[in-house]
Amino acid sequence: MKNLKRILFFIAGICLLMACSKSDNFWGDDCLGNKAKIGKDHPIANSKYAPGTSYNLSGLALYKTWKVKDGTLIQDHPWPCIATLEFLEGREFKYTFTEERGGDPNDNPSLECLGKISASGILTFKFPAPLWPDGLYITDIIREHACAKIWGEGINEGTLVFKGKFDGTEFTATAKFMALIEEYCPSATDLFPTPVDGPLRWIFGYDLTVD
Repeated sequence: MKNLKRILFFIAGICLLMACSKSDNFWGDDCLGNKAKIGKDHPIANSKYAPGTSYNLSGLALYKTWKVKDGTLIQDHPWPCIATLEFLEGREFKYTFTEERGGDPNDNPSLECLGKISASGILTFKFPAPLWPDGLYITDIIREHACAKIWGEGINEGTLVFKGKFDGTEFTATAKFMALIEEYCPSATDLFPTPVDGPLRWIFGYDLTVD
């Protein structure tokens, strides 16, 4: 009888392990629904973001602007974009991108940004501040080009802060801010008509995939 019980317990244990391994939801969790702790040095946590790992990306750079009061979209400009994503030490990365806006290729310079990524793929980065050695900031360009007052969560220390995710295949990131354009602005004719009635929501973003 004792041997029979041991055999039954053994079989039950094997079945339980098999159920865990086949579960679609099993990735660092145990079968009781408790999260297993994955340290920063765990191979699962580091495989996609190991220092020296690099990805070539392509997709779209996104620029959208809409009115707060009624949601009217007044700008929606997607541009083809190519990029490289290189992981450094300490979960830091270098994101280098070029937007392809047509015309002279020399008008499409590459921009290099630095950021950080978590073990789960959540990332943040910002445009360099200043953007170029002459002391010009991306926020200066937005203000001057659109004659706008700008503020909000995506602006910090004179530059745009992006938040997003990279899962080894898809790279998405967005910087969100608010704007107010209360006068006619000749330089903004390539964006949208001005002035604009009421505040605006404005985003810069990237929607890219690994080549």
